[in-house]
Amino acid sequence: MTFSTAGGRLLRAGQPFLALGVNHLPSRAGCRMWSEWDPDALRADFAAMAGAGLNTVRLFLFWRDLEPEPGGPDEERLRRVRHAVELAGEHGLACVLSLLTIWMNGQRLDVPWRRGRSLWRDPEMLEGEERYARAVARTVRDLDNVLALDLGDEVANVDPRDSASLSPAEVRAWYRRLAGAIRDEAPHLLVMQANDTSGVLGASPFGPDNGEPLDLAAVHGFPAWAPGHVESTVSFKATNLVPFLVRYAGAFGVPLVDELGSYGADDAVSAAYLGAAGASAIAGGASGLIVWCWQDIAAADDPYRERPGERSVGLTRLDGSHKPQLEAYRRLAAAGDLARFERDRAPVALYLPERVRAAGDSYLDAGAGTTAVLYAHLLLTRAHLPFDVVHGDLDGYALAVCPSVRHLTLCDRERLAAHAERGGTVYLSLGSHLHGFPGPQLAGVEVVDFSLLTEPTSWFTWDGECWPLDWEAGGARPATLRAIDAEVLAAYRDGSPAVTAHRAGRGQVVLCGAPLEAQLDRPGRLEALPWERLYRRIAALAGVTPPISCACPSVEVVAGRVDGCRAAVAINHGSAAVGADLAWSDRGRARSLGLVLEGKGWQVVPLT
Repeated sequence: MTFSTAGGRLLRAGQPFLALGVNHLPSRAGCRMWSEWDPDALRADFAAMAGAGLNTVRLFLFWRDLEPEPGGPDEERLRRVRHAVELAGEHGLACVLSLLTIWMNGQRLDVPWRRGRSLWRDPEMLEGEERYARAVARTVRDLDNVLALDLGDEVANVDPRDSASLSPAEVRAWYRRLAGAIRDEAPHLLVMQANDTSGVLGASPFGPDNGEPLDLAAVHGFPAWAPGHVESTVSFKATNLVPFLVRYAGAFGVPLVDELGSYGADDAVSAAYLGAAGASAIAGGASGLIVWCWQDIAAADDPYRERPGERSVGLTRLDGSHKPQLEAYRRLAAAGDLARFERDRAPVALYLPERVRAAGDSYLDAGAGTTAVLYAHLLLTRAHLPFDVVHGDLDGYALAVCPSVRHLTLCDRERLAAHAERGGTVYLSLGSHLHGFPGPQLAGVEVVDFSLLTEPTSWFTWDGECWPLDWEAGGARPATLRAIDAEVLAAYRDGSPAVTAHRAGRGQVVLCGAPLEAQLDRPGRLEALPWERLYRRIAALAGVTPPISCACPSVEVVAGRVDGCRAAVAINHGSAAVGADLAWSDRGRARSLGLVLEGKGWQVVPLT
């Protein structure tokens, strides 16, 4: 068995493997690579990738070209796929093969005989997909450099209305059927399926949380198309986007970023973005990064006629010269200490309620709430509080953070109550006073009423500090709370409780009546005030302090180990150079270190 997974990591021949590679379409052939076959061009491209220090390439198997007529893939073109994988192997490159590639660069390169039929519900299409997947698996099953088969690149975009109507159970059944067909032919091959950010920050049923039948939890991240008011490619939010997607995917499987890059930015900005986002994603547990894409495109066929800008986002130019983005990526690939870095188990759980990504099915539902989880990720990062994103049991964590919650199921309430009963602290902010409220027994407060008049609750004070609220941004109605047996920690301007603490079992529940995280979703608002201080204050109530202190909120500090020795990865998510003083304790001795990090710079720091 060549590639496998264990303990949340990707392995090759039983050893940890960090996939660092590129998405690839030959420059001259573009999306016609299987019909305009040029193995010499592939051989030269693969040699150049290996020469740049990369170890992985992702190739797209356009279904229209591999099976132009229904009934089974073209045997000659299957042989071309095998030859391409063999050529990659000659240069030490692992391959990810995207099977049902129809959606590409904003256009459908559709199978001509599909005729609008559903990929997920039409019996003949399902049979054809299974037959096709089996054929590809048979073709490459004896090659030892196939990292994974990707069922379909951003496949939900092939038919957005149809895909949006699928239930999570239907998506899991589709995954299970095709993954099962592949495993019948090649039991050792890993299977994945990657999606755009709608699989995490939206309500699409195609996402890591429904990927239980798969081996890898793959995600795509581009700041230009991300929700959450990302101000620019060089903003703090932008280079935290992919690390957030990695942490989220890691709650459900082994996370892999198989599309990473930036659009609408110059080479210097794109290079800085790639370095910081990549280092943070690896430190956060990514099993690999596959950048979009290797080389600028000379081809002018579809989809480039509709979207010619897609031709100029390579790491290399048409003449083969390197862009600054490739140099930034080569530094990541050459950093052996970063590749061997293992993040510590964290004391804080960023909890994902069962319906955090559920679509609104009726007027009773508030819709997906993962943007608030993104902002909680940003606040924890700025507060230098180590955290894991958790879906399920909270055992072993001191603090569970539940940001701007819109919907709690009975199971969620029971998990949070059990966590407090064991002695943990639950922090929960309300995204909806109707379905996000954990109940008076757990919170020690009751809801009196809601109001559309926001002025009385437009800010709250906590120990003399005033914090303004934007209820419109938060997407919630203010609710008046009444303390039953909870302590009031902070009050609104009208004197009613804003933040309360209630003893529950051996632990406590800290409730914020406002959607604290969601209301930060405005350009510039996150960094306008030191909101992270609120998270530090809540963590202190749980007895949690940063293991490595740093006064600079733009610098992420991830604590862990390299080869068994204590270390940290420091990433400056800001666009300007900063001096950052790190302080920590080493066997009872106070230690400190001063760092200077350029804008979007990163460094692996030994702590012993």
